[in-house]
Amino acid sequence: MNPIKLSLIALCLATPAMAQDGPYTADMAQKPKFAKAYQNMTQLPTWVKATESVSVPTKPVTVSGKAYTVGHLCKPHDCGDNQLDVIFSNDGKASWGLLSRKFGKTLYQMPLGEPDDAMLTALSASYRSNNPE
Repeated sequence: MNPIKLSLIALCLATPAMAQDGPYTADMAQKPKFAKAYQNMTQLPTWVKATESVSVPTKPVTVSGKAYTVGHLCKPHDCGDNQLDVIFSNDGKASWGLLSRKFGKTLYQMPLGEPDDAMLTALSASYRSNNPE
């Protein structure tokens, strides 16, 4: 068989594989069939949003030379696996958090409020102080 014909046949056979890409992810997340599940996945747990939690007294903390207030919350009846450390600016205009969840022995932590490195270090220190080993 002619090499050009072979190349064309190979190209035609490869084209269906390339055409199997689905819709863009952002479009999928907005489709009615998937939107609710996507929104549920991206929401914070109810105990965090509604502050339905067990908490401890807040404490003053200094981060990068500025005074803040740090606190700790956890999910009722599941404190060991679901916790949130929060730092509040003293003027009330900003807050940052570190959501900590354990699945089995694996700890997952998600920063909230876009903390910088210093703030994230302070949030991690709060988590450690509330979870001594």
